[in-house]
Amino acid sequence: TSIAARWSVTVPTTAFIALDGIEQLDVLRSCDPPRAATGANARTEPTLLDRAANNLQALLDQQLRSRCLDGTRLVLVGFGYGGTLALHLVLHRRWRCAGILAIAAQPVSPLPGILRIGCKVRLIDCAANAQTDHSSLRDDVALLTGRGIDARGVVLSGLPLSDEAVRHGGAYLVELVATAQRSDRFHVERESSHA
Repeated sequence: TSIAARWSVTVPTTAFIALDGIEQLDVLRSCDPPRAATGANARTEPTLLDRAANNLQALLDQQLRSRCLDGTRLVLVGFGYGGTLALHLVLHRRWRCAGILAIAAQPVSPLPGILRIGCKVRLIDCAANAQTDHSSLRDDVALLTGRGIDARGVVLSGLPLSDEAVRHGGAYLVELVATAQRSDRFHVERESSHA
């Protein structure tokens, strides 16, 4: 919430919905960190990430309805597991939004065979975040870009909530909000397939 307050100065015409209440955190805490599923049983049961995405999607839909906001003009921002969940919601569950800013997130592979997504994806990873293989950020961006998604990423030297990460995230957020604000005129849905 304090980071949203800092960023709101740079995008004053933007409404922030901070999902950091006790109920939302309990949903995320109850889920294990995501792991890529492999083998014959890869998609036979909903994963904990899928269940968290169901809960988040219902919560976001309710918030958008109650505030009369258009979901295609929404920018999802998440730190750590929240960023992973935002990426999963859009890339695997096809929830529509204008953009994603994911800081210290772990995209879940494999991507679906066909992607219909017109949003931008911005990834920030931090060298101090020992949970992630930083060479994979370049691979994640290349994979998304190769599938026709406007994706960019950067590895920073500090922690995910450092001033450097917040400043860089703020710059990405300004870009994503500008895209969202003009989405009614320039939104193009792209379809990408991968063999």
